[in-house]
Amino acid sequence: MRRLSIPSALLFVAACAVCRAAGSAPTGAPYDGEWAVSLVCPDSRDRSGLVKGYEYTFHVSIVDGKLRGQYGASGAPASVAYSGEVGADGTLELRAVGKTGQSDHAAGKVARGSDYSYTMSGRLEQSHGQAVRREQRSCTATFDKL
Repeated sequence: MRRLSIPSALLFVAACAVCRAAGSAPTGAPYDGEWAVSLVCPDSRDRSGLVKGYEYTFHVSIVDGKLRGQYGASGAPASVAYSGEVGADGTLELRAVGKTGQSDHAAGKVARGSDYSYTMSGRLEQSHGQAVRREQRSCTATFDKL
């Protein structure tokens, strides 16, 4: 059996420690962290007439490229939960599920507390980004990394 010299053994132990540390280090995704979001939906028109605009500000978290956020108390009127994914290139795909607030601010003037959902797409850069709503009315979400 071949024995390692003390300097060779120390070098081997140090190399193993570096390999182990590198293997166990969290990788994370480039956009992970806390983000402030401002969602602006201006006045619009639909079959029911004028639909008043609104603005929500809230925070979302991105962990390993997965986005999660909430505006308002979950399940309460004028609340919405956001979920989605951020690609390595910053591509952003979101789904929003919530309950309507005042009916004059909701598409179709549906009753307060009605279920609704929509999707958004956009892009994040290092410290900011933007996404736009795809269905029902025009809305823009602006993202700023905290």
